[in-house]
Amino acid sequence: MNTPPATKISLIETISNHPDSARWTEFCRTYEQPMHAYLASHYPSVDADDIIQETMIALIKALPNYRYDPDRKGHFRNYLTGILRHKAVSEIRRRQAESDRIDTYGRNRGGNYGSEEDDADMDSLRKDIFEAAVTQLMADDSISSATREIFRHVALMQEPPAKVAAEFGTTRNNVDQIKRRMIVRLSGMVRSMNLPLASS
Repeated sequence: MNTPPATKISLIETISNHPDSARWTEFCRTYEQPMHAYLASHYPSVDADDIIQETMIALIKALPNYRYDPDRKGHFRNYLTGILRHKAVSEIRRRQAESDRIDTYGRNRGGNYGSEEDDADMDSLRKDIFEAAVTQLMADDSISSATREIFRHVALMQEPPAKVAAEFGTTRNNVDQIKRRMIVRLSGMVRSMNLPLASS
């Protein structure tokens, strides 16, 4: 973790034994900035606030069994960084899996968004709900038309990101970010319909 603070043994012991302690505020104030710095340096694509929140939840569950012993187990900051890293990597893998499913969807549709062709590889109900989510996403006026079109070309029509970037007068990095954000949003919509995305 960048410029890690010195671990306060009394602080760790207090929050370990008393999860509802007011000293959690002190803990967050001590470690939140270094966690943000670590994520910005090592995993800039993730939502740092979400990852830190998940890390804190995991820490609350783990601390009752944690014993501060730097000689045998290493420093607490390394323990905390390990949890933070695990949550960031898990989020990146989840996004990649969802991106792969979107790519598979695009290929199975033959790059033809809105086609009526049946997809023998997907459960019909899952496919219908997924397509309903796509349709709802693409009709969402709160999303700019340029963003929706870029997503349609790069994800649903499976066009090369560099080609899409040139066509829309933007950068490859911006195209990748748009695809990533839209996939996250689409996944949330599918989950809200109580049907998880199928594994590819």
